[in-house]
Parts: sequence; C-alpha cells; structure tokens
Amino acid sequence: MPKTNLQQQIFIDALPSKVWKVLTSPDYVNQYLFEGSIHCNWTDGSPLTLAIETSGKIETFHKGNVVNAVPGMLLRYQLRDENAVCFITLTYELIPAEDGIELKLYCEGFDDSDEECILRLQQTKLLLQKVKWLAEYA
Repeated sequence: MPKTNLQQQIFIDALPSKVWKVLTSPDYVNQYLFEGSIHCNWTDGSPLTLAIETSGKIETFHKGNVVNAVPGMLLRYQLRDENAVCFITLTYELIPAEDGIELKLYCEGFDDSDEECILRLQQTKLLLQKVKWLAEYA
C-alpha cells in the first residue's frame, strides 16, 4: 500500500539561528542533501530549484517554491519532479526545547511502496543527523 506522509525529529543542541542557517545557507545545504544543491532565497513564494551536477553540467531535477519561511521557526517548501504531476511538501519545524531545538521534518505527498517508504525514512533520518552535526559542530 503506498505511503504518502512521514515525520522524523531530532534534538539539536544549538540556537535556532544556527539551525536556520544550516537549513538555508548554500554552504550547509550542499553538505546535508543527498545529491545536488538547492538554489533559493528562502522567502515566502520564492522559486526553488534542486539541481545536480553531472559531467560538469548542472541539471535541474526538481522545481518548486517556498510556501512559508519564518526564520528560526518554520520552513515549508514544495518540490515537483520534472516527470511528476504532484508536489512533495517538506516542512522543517524548529521547536524551542530545554538547551536546544527539537527539529521536526514532515514529508508529505509522495507515493511510495513499503520498501521505498523504508528507504525514505532512512534517508530523512540521515539528513536530520547531518543537520544536527552541522548545527552543533560546524
């Protein structure tokens, strides 16, 4: 049965401003993404492009837009695969906690098999661990 939503969370011992910088600064985004880089100015409604470099050539493979950007609190954007008609919505919610931030990642709108969903869960967990490491140690 296809899955359409997932949620992951991680505690980060850092200020909201540092976590936000990791989520939006190209220097950091390129380190925690699995492939490629995001090009965006991270304001409400701004266009967003996810690209990958192959053989010295940059190819766009996802386009979308920023839905909500509240610095230090919430980042929500939509991506659409060039071959797909539906959007995937990614939401990062930064929740103040004692001595740090609880970072929640919501991913909605995908259509995965059970096996693909397990892989997506593992990938998002790794992504959050990379964000945590960058926010705490970089």
